[in-house]
Amino acid sequence: MGVFDRFFGGLGSRRDVRSAKRAELRGDLEKAVELYGLAGAPEEAARVMILRGDAETDARLRMRHYTQAVATAPEGHAVRGEARRKRAALLVDQFGAAAHSEAARRELREAGKELLALGDAAHAASAFRLAGDTDGEAKALTQAGDVESLEFLLTEQQQKERAERQRNELHADFELLVSTGRRREAVDKAERWLAAHAEDATLRERVAGIRARRALGPIAQVWIRGTATPIALGDEVVIGRTEGTIRIPSQAVSRQHLRVVRESGVVVVRDLGSRNGTQLRGMNLVGALPVGDGLDLTLGKEVRLRVAPSTVLDGAVAIEVAGATYAAPLGPARISGVPWELVCGADGWIELVSHGAAPLVADVELGQRTTLLVGDVLSSERGGGEVLRVVGE
Repeated sequence: MGVFDRFFGGLGSRRDVRSAKRAELRGDLEKAVELYGLAGAPEEAARVMILRGDAETDARLRMRHYTQAVATAPEGHAVRGEARRKRAALLVDQFGAAAHSEAARRELREAGKELLALGDAAHAASAFRLAGDTDGEAKALTQAGDVESLEFLLTEQQQKERAERQRNELHADFELLVSTGRRREAVDKAERWLAAHAEDATLRERVAGIRARRALGPIAQVWIRGTATPIALGDEVVIGRTEGTIRIPSQAVSRQHLRVVRESGVVVVRDLGSRNGTQLRGMNLVGALPVGDGLDLTLGKEVRLRVAPSTVLDGAVAIEVAGATYAAPLGPARISGVPWELVCGADGWIELVSHGAAPLVADVELGQRTTLLVGDVLSSERGGGEVLRVVGE
């Protein structure tokens, strides 16, 4: 470039700079950026871009101006550093209380590192806190000399670690109780924890899953050695339309219609004062009638009922009604060949009580008293065949 070009070119640049300054003074920042660019003063253009960002109320436009300033300012210039700092600080402010995605946390960690490198340790600490990066936050607070906040952070972290240990121990205890058959105890323990830790969604969902799978009486829907065997639990069986052990949805049947019970060692049936009566060979039943080798009855002159000794459960009677057959032990429901019996707890949860060797589920030994879940498959020895399977309705 010749002397003429250098002189007049420089003169033009100075003129553009003066024009840019006038535009900046009158508030025309967009024009000022353009003129500073034409004058070959990128650092001034970037400085005005920062001013435009500071004046902007829309966070997205502010971010755009700061980003343009970073791209325009020369590498290593103080204006570029200021633009980077403002851009990172704005990113932190945009997230508010916390970052809920890994992508957001990653972005905040990067912003924290940039702010720390630029000497803005206070904003860096905020970025790391939002990202859940305790180590980064502690480093930033140390650099900022904020001893009080650092002590608070460390105390808070210790409390979180202690709470996490307690949570992990509770979850481990819960799973152990479930796997060893103490499901009621597991649910009770978990619900006490959830009363004070409602945010533990994982455990809440697990408890809901256990509750949904409870085997509930008074009818135990089970298979014994491969044979479907619904068992009517309890010392007596009441058959009725809306109440009792077995419910028959027929208007001919009374709310509580008939009782099957063992009296002085003899199984008998009694009508419970039903509206339409219980008939034997067309005659209404009066008083207790022994079952003997079997009885064919009619409830309310419409619903056929047969009660006879069971062929699938020792000492029980079979009750055939409304297309289903139930084994009713009228006392402890003992499973033949193993020292087990089924009982119905006060809360309706069916339990398996062992009076000898404990049952196993998937080769895991259960306790002497197991609260059953739908889907349990129990054997009497490791590697042994299926003895009892709990099924849904």
